[in-house]
Amino acid sequence: MQNMDGLRTVVNQMGPGSADEAGVAVGPFHSVCRNVVRLCLKGAVALGAVFVVAAVTVTPVLADSLSDIKKSGVVRFGVKADVKPWAYTTSAGKPIGFEIDMAKVLAKRLGAKPEFITVTSANRIQYLKQGRIDITLATMSNTAKRRKIVRMIEPNYYGDATNLMAPAGSKFKTWPDLKGAVLCAVNGAIYNKWVAQKYDAEVKAFKGPPEVIAAMKQNQCEGFIYSDQIMRIMLDTDAELKGYVVALEPVNTDFWAIAVNLDSKDDSLAAALSESISAIHKSGKMLELANGHGLGGNPFLRSQANQ
Repeated sequence: MQNMDGLRTVVNQMGPGSADEAGVAVGPFHSVCRNVVRLCLKGAVALGAVFVVAAVTVTPVLADSLSDIKKSGVVRFGVKADVKPWAYTTSAGKPIGFEIDMAKVLAKRLGAKPEFITVTSANRIQYLKQGRIDITLATMSNTAKRRKIVRMIEPNYYGDATNLMAPAGSKFKTWPDLKGAVLCAVNGAIYNKWVAQKYDAEVKAFKGPPEVIAAMKQNQCEGFIYSDQIMRIMLDTDAELKGYVVALEPVNTDFWAIAVNLDSKDDSLAAALSESISAIHKSGKMLELANGHGLGGNPFLRSQANQ
C-alpha cells in the first residue's frame, strides 16, 4: 500500500480513538438530527459542551523544568515494555531492564522519584509533546529529523546499527537481496523508511517486536528489519526463535538518546540530564548498569566508560 511518501508501507495497528469508533459514536445522533431539528440543535450544544469539558480535563500540566520536577518530587519516564533487556516487564507487571535502571539513577540525580509510563516507538514522541511524560527513554535513535521535534539529550547513552532477522538459510545474504522483499518492522522505527526507499521493499509495520515475530512466523513477511543489538539479544534469550538468525552485516550505525520537550520554558532539565549522562558514562556506571543486563560488550559503552 502506497503511503504519502510513495513508500510501500503497510501499518497494521490502529490506535485508540479510531475513525471507526467515532463513526459508531455519532451515527445515531446524525439520524436524530435529520428527523428532529430541535433535538439536533440541543444535541449539538450538549455535545459541544462535552467536548469542551473533555478538552479541559485532559490538558496536561507540563513539568518541563528542573524546578517543576523537584517541586513535584516525581519525574515521569516514557519507557518500553517489550524490549528485553533494555526495558520490559515481569510477570507481575514490574518494569525492569537496563533503561529502567538508568532512569532510576537519573531520577536520583534530579532529586525525584521515577514514575514509569509505557510507550511504543509510534507514540513516545507524541506522549512527550502532550506532556504525559517528562523524559523519553525508549531505545530512540538520535536523528536530525527528531531533533527538530524534541530535544535530544547529548551525550548519547547507547550505540547500535540496522540489521535483518530471517530464517536460517533464507535468500538474504547481502543487503541488495532485500530488493522487492516483504519485511516486517516495528511501527515508528527509523529503519523502516530507509530499507523501503533503498531496496523498494514492502514494509509491514506492527506495534512491537512480539507482534512482528508472530507475523513473521505466520509467513506474513520474509524477515524482520530492526536494531542489530536488540535482535541479537532476542535470539540469545528466546527459545522460540530457534531457527532464525541475524542475517546480514550491521549497517547505519546510530546512537540512542533520551529526549525532553523542545518547547520547555527553560534549559534546566536538559542541562541537568546532559551533565548526568556524561557523569554516568565517565564514572563507568553506565557500563556497570549495562553489564547487569548482558550488554557490557557494547562497543559504544566501552568507549565511553572512564573517559
